Amino acid sequence: MLTRASGRRARWLSIAAVALPTLVAAQVPFDQEAPRARLRDRYKSPQNAAKLSDYVRKLESDDPEQRLEAVRGLGEINEPKAIEYLVATANDPDMRIRVKAIDTLGQIKAKDATPLLIQQLFMRDTDLGTKQRILACLGKIGDTAATGPIMDFLARDVDPGLRGNAIFALGDIGDAAAVPALEAIARDGDPLLRGLAADSVKKIRARPAPAVVPPALAVDRRGPGAGNPTP
Repeated sequence: MLTRASGRRARWLSIAAVALPTLVAAQVPFDQEAPRARLRDRYKSPQNAAKLSDYVRKLESDDPEQRLEAVRGLGEINEPKAIEYLVATANDPDMRIRVKAIDTLGQIKAKDATPLLIQQLFMRDTDLGTKQRILACLGKIGDTAATGPIMDFLARDVDPGLRGNAIFALGDIGDAAAVPALEAIARDGDPLLRGLAADSVKKIRARPAPAVVPPALAVDRRGPGAGNPTP
């Protein structure tokens, strides 16, 4: 007979298997600090593993306060597995825990969470408050992969407040692909949203251009042997 905790764990594993992309470790910057940073990470790794185990145990608790504490803790450790658990907890049936997990994913800019958050945004049974938090989270994450889905969401007949959240998120993401749609709203859209759309366009245009990495340096960052032609 399944307990509530074991059922919750099964739900996490199911969500992670279907919706999560493979987590890839972040590239180490190619600079003089890189060896020092790797050394720090080596010593932090056992501590993080112990903390992760403790937070996962608390996530399985029936006590909401324990689970909230776990969500807060998962956002403070630099572990890919922590992001997996936060993404799964973004579907928690308890709204307080669900919202805290979503907010935490935004704070740590977890791009791996983007696909599941978008899926949740379009689900009919996702409540209004959670959709607002998801849009704010996607804006903080800043993943341009969310631009198209958010524009699709914006084009739907949804709550005007939600459309405002979507417009603001597009401004935070800063993807130039959203400018034409935002300009159309600023020109001919809902009078309540025109100013917000115009502000988002300004924010996108003021965003600095991405840094261009010289090809030789890019090869160095990928590591020895990367990019070498095969004979």
